[in-house]
Amino acid sequence: MWGDSAETLGAVAHPGGLLVRRAELTVGVVQATSRSTGLELDLLARLPLDRRSAIERQRDIRRAAPVAPRRRLPAFDEGMDLRLGRVDDTGRAHWEHPAFHSSSSGDHFEGRSGPVHDFTYRLPPLFDEVTLVLAWPEIGFPETLVTVALPDRATVDRATRSIWDAPVTAVAPAEDYEHHVTTAHHEVDVESGTSAAPPQVLHRNDHAVVVLTRLTAVDHATLSVGLTSSARGDVADTIGNAMSARLGIPPAEGDRTDLIRSASHVPAIAVVTDGKAFWTPEYRSSFTGGNHGYSGRQDFIVPRPHDDVLDLLVTWPPAGLPEAHARIQLDHP
Repeated sequence: MWGDSAETLGAVAHPGGLLVRRAELTVGVVQATSRSTGLELDLLARLPLDRRSAIERQRDIRRAAPVAPRRRLPAFDEGMDLRLGRVDDTGRAHWEHPAFHSSSSGDHFEGRSGPVHDFTYRLPPLFDEVTLVLAWPEIGFPETLVTVALPDRATVDRATRSIWDAPVTAVAPAEDYEHHVTTAHHEVDVESGTSAAPPQVLHRNDHAVVVLTRLTAVDHATLSVGLTSSARGDVADTIGNAMSARLGIPPAEGDRTDLIRSASHVPAIAVVTDGKAFWTPEYRSSFTGGNHGYSGRQDFIVPRPHDDVLDLLVTWPPAGLPEAHARIQLDHP
């Protein structure tokens, strides 16, 4: 699902935040990673909340939407969602198809959030600067140019490391902790935040690895954590079988702490403060496996520490990764 990029660290290519804010659409950077093999952009696009009732939407469905003019886009293309391209030195746009796309319809009539689209684009290796062009003519969003500063080639080459041999952040815990489970948080507007730490390997053995791919400061009090996990060989097969066996089975209320710490297939994290470990349920996740391989993505919301050091416990017992303590220094946005 995520290809070779999930196996390789890279440099933060953009600090995050909104690229475009218009009445018909906002587009922000959730994550931008530059590797020697290419530039990967995770973008989130939000449409305005639709306050129309179901009857009103049905009434308007046959009406023609305001269409923005095509200047760099071809007269006809295969897209019906947000399109992204890069502009070369001659002004020509090279359009890219998303490697991944998911969407949700929002809350509609009486809710607070409109339709949301997540896109992952993979571009060729780019350094120093790139001019992007965004377009969604079907909803009236015009072709919009955005110039983005990028890290240079030397920085990218240094940061491009295999997750299987890059340095590991976590070490064995120095003390025992009092364990608690926090309430799962709702998703936040992560595309409005800024990067707070570089990608890094949190925990690893010969067969499994947990990687911090993104740490985003959403506001002064909230961090959004993005993890990926990978396993290989017999360990991957065991985890995949456990995942299949446990899917759809709700946990018993009395053992939520133990369940999160020793989940059937997924890594778990806890925020450590004052000798207590607060295990945090993910708010979004996806997993894939087969042919002696396994990989997953998870997103968490955690409180921002006061001293700019995030203390985490990381564990993945089914993969043979016991609890380890990672101290992550936060960058100042």
